[in-house]
Amino acid sequence: MSGPYERAFVVPVPVARAWEAFTEPSGREAWLVPAGRDPLTGIAPMDGFEPGRLELGPALLHRRLSWSQSPAGLGGWYETEVCFEEVPSGTRITIVRSGFGDSDDWCHYASNTARGWDEQIADLVLYLETGVRGSRHWAFRSSLGATMLETGAGVRITHVVPGGFAAAVGMQAGDVLLRLNGTSVVHLTDVMFAGREHAPGEEMEAEYVHGRDVLRGSAPLSEWSYGGGQYVGHPGAYPKPSLAGP
Repeated sequence: MSGPYERAFVVPVPVARAWEAFTEPSGREAWLVPAGRDPLTGIAPMDGFEPGRLELGPALLHRRLSWSQSPAGLGGWYETEVCFEEVPSGTRITIVRSGFGDSDDWCHYASNTARGWDEQIADLVLYLETGVRGSRHWAFRSSLGATMLETGAGVRITHVVPGGFAAAVGMQAGDVLLRLNGTSVVHLTDVMFAGREHAPGEEMEAEYVHGRDVLRGSAPLSEWSYGGGQYVGHPGAYPKPSLAGP
């Protein structure tokens, strides 16, 4: 079973102001809702995204919020609780997401939602500290055409999209990614950076471990897609086969 996600951090604003960032539409849009279409690609961050179902839970004004979510393509629900505490330097916010299932699909979902919330929390803190809307989390452009998990050995491929970048360079499930264009890859955030920096169709070299061998290959990067009901391997933010090549 995937473990819970928990983050606690302090923002230099009163509790009422922090509360509004979660409960008022304008506050949520400043850090939680993705911005409009990318000026370079014309792609909207939420194109094809299926949000699933959401039910609000009990709330205590300026103290606690909660809700339950059932992601599209996955059976079951998980819980989110947000607590607000007044401290001398502002407000301590604690976010706990728990109840993820124990299937392989849930493991991938939990990994992605944890990384995504780390980035969205950064946008939340930035907004509360400066009023600036960073909109950094949803800025994906291209993909490796594969699903991945972060392991003790690094980023391990778990599923390869036929016709995509990973397949074209020869990667298979179980391989460990070492470098992209000569730059070391240790964490999934390294892969995300490459997907934000480079456009689909750009040629990229990958170095990876297959068994006991180190292999290399290059191919055009795949398009990025949030699935739109055509999930490959695992539900969530993964490329469609139809968008796997230039």
